[in-house]
Amino acid sequence: MLEKPKLFGNLITQVIRQNNCSYCGACMAACPVNVLWPENEQPTLNGACALCEICYYQCPKVEFSTEDVEMYLHNRTRRPDETFGITQGVFVGRATKSEIQNKGQDGGIVTALLAYALENDLIDAAVVAGRDTAWRARPEVATNYEDLVKNAGTKYTPSPTILGVRSAIYEFAKERVGVVGTPCQIQAVRRIQTSPMGNRRLAQAMTLTIGLFCMESYGYDKLVENYVASKGIDPTKITRMAIKKGSFIAMAGETELLHVPLKEVDAFVRNSCRQCDDFTAEFADISVGAIGAPTGRSTVIARTEKGLKLVKDAEKAGFIELRELKSEDKGYAKLTSMVQFKRQRKTGKPAEPAIPVAS
Repeated sequence: MLEKPKLFGNLITQVIRQNNCSYCGACMAACPVNVLWPENEQPTLNGACALCEICYYQCPKVEFSTEDVEMYLHNRTRRPDETFGITQGVFVGRATKSEIQNKGQDGGIVTALLAYALENDLIDAAVVAGRDTAWRARPEVATNYEDLVKNAGTKYTPSPTILGVRSAIYEFAKERVGVVGTPCQIQAVRRIQTSPMGNRRLAQAMTLTIGLFCMESYGYDKLVENYVASKGIDPTKITRMAIKKGSFIAMAGETELLHVPLKEVDAFVRNSCRQCDDFTAEFADISVGAIGAPTGRSTVIARTEKGLKLVKDAEKAGFIELRELKSEDKGYAKLTSMVQFKRQRKTGKPAEPAIPVAS
């Protein structure tokens, strides 16, 4: 008996109705007849489906193989002692330019690495999370330093990143794209690159991935339009959001508009995040996040040889400053604790983390 084709209807049944869609944009970006478009932070069919199955085989929420991806990236699978995936080196660092430090998140490492990659022709564009004036996240194609600085900082609501890659290819005519994304978005990149029906144009264009540590993201409507507005705050006035020491914070320049316990916004966490067990973007070339690092700096995990070379070359060129994060350091233990906490949370029986839960 012939197997039934895997169509967008299968994604509706297996992923969307199960509240497990991460809104990565992979299915929409790969659709050859351009009939999948974002609506209410999920893909929606707006036209006649070509019955090609392509959307299904880009989705990281179905048939994702950790072993296949690790063999693709490293020619081996992880050992039991590799708690947060295969690594080439773990560091603490920050950007050297004060402009990037001030605009970026936790020292601006991601912005600085992308700036180095663009300046040295390692990539010809980067897809990052930008936002509109009302703080709704959206993918932006950055082709120069000014674009990177303008879009620096964490948004905390989902953006269909892979749609940005499609834009970089077809609207900007770029061929070597750096992708910044949360763990689920990096999984989408690797699903496309390893799937037997992966979109080849997308797969070949995504030449660099920088993953962001992420515990969870929040639904835009619930967090911004409803909750933030209920506090009498105009979203258009917000210039930065942050999660620090168990608190959710919104700023307007140097003025604090909102500072509440993280538990107060827990109800707005997207359901797909609670079904994810990857805290450190284990399949990226480089992973970056605040956990394990002092204030104003980030932990930097070089995972692939490409990622390690970029980190070291950017340091030598003066774009970033680094020190090694050793396994006996307290920061390393905190990072390990958060990795384990997110995995256990997926089971429904999480242990208490060593530090307050944060993205």
